Amino acid sequence: MRRLVKIAILGAECTGKSTLAKGLAEHFSQHYPSNWVPEYLRSFVDHHQRTPLAEEQVLIAREQKAHEARLSHALLQDNHDPIKPLTGHAPHALLFCDTTPLITSIYSEVIFGQADALVDQIAELNDYDLTLLTEIDLPWVSDGVQRDGPEIQAAVHQLIESRLQKLEIPYLKISGSTRDRTQKAQEFVGNWLSQQQS
Repeated sequence: MRRLVKIAILGAECTGKSTLAKGLAEHFSQHYPSNWVPEYLRSFVDHHQRTPLAEEQVLIAREQKAHEARLSHALLQDNHDPIKPLTGHAPHALLFCDTTPLITSIYSEVIFGQADALVDQIAELNDYDLTLLTEIDLPWVSDGVQRDGPEIQAAVHQLIESRLQKLEIPYLKISGSTRDRTQKAQEFVGNWLSQQQS
């Protein structure tokens, strides 16, 4: 039976998470059913033409997990739109998650000045096999979604790293150019998969 592997890609605003998630899904689709989960916050902002209120943070976290669940089910049922057709049986299906509720939890605290207990509960239910943390060494360019800026990007990054350590979640730091990041992540995920199959 095929096993689902979920890879969380975390990082502060504008650290290349979406590019990395999409690129990894495309790369690994040559050998495994693969897909990526876009950040639900972007869909919310596009639809409502505003950023979410404090009481809506739990909605963001829940919808992020719901989107993961839908795509996970589709991958395991082979009911997805494959990037590339596969031959033979793949022992794993890969889902690359462009952010998780952990980021919603941290931004709730940063933006609104207090933690959201419900969001924190969702965030702490870590069900990811691997976690990648994107460093803040890329040029900062606003994506029009979050409400921070380069002046607090480093603070958010530190909060993410501190939370991962507090929750005892192992992670790999991804830094350098877009190409370097992609190559490092590909090698890390590829090596992990090889160990699972050996």
